[in-house]
Amino acid sequence: MASITFNDGGAATLDNGLTAIASGAASRFANWVPFTRRFGASATALGTGARAMFTFRTEYGASFELREIPNSSLSIVLRLKRHLENGGTCTVNTGDSASRSYATCGLSPDGSVGLTLSDPQQLTYTLSLSLINLGAASDMLCEY
Repeated sequence: MASITFNDGGAATLDNGLTAIASGAASRFANWVPFTRRFGASATALGTGARAMFTFRTEYGASFELREIPNSSLSIVLRLKRHLENGGTCTVNTGDSASRSYATCGLSPDGSVGLTLSDPQQLTYTLSLSLINLGAASDMLCEY
């Protein structure tokens, strides 16, 4: 259900392979936190304390995790990491109740791609990402 697709010279799709378990519930993204950030010059009026801002751009993004990735998918995870860190983009397919998909997502300027070993016995990993939607000015929502 939930997946990340990208093309780094070769098309690839990353998911945790658990789409058949619990009607796909096991393949959901975890800890999805949307964010919006405005960039520009701001000032506070001395007389009133009111804030004013000239906005150059607004970022719409989300930080989230893909859990229980099997070690057999590590080559795809590392390709995605290199691709995003090199300025590449990906498509995030949430598989949520509204079938949301976010094309042209890139690494957030202050974001990173994290990979941790979450279960040493089962050899499963957790991928954590902070991405911004470069292709559209809309909130990145995910509602399961």
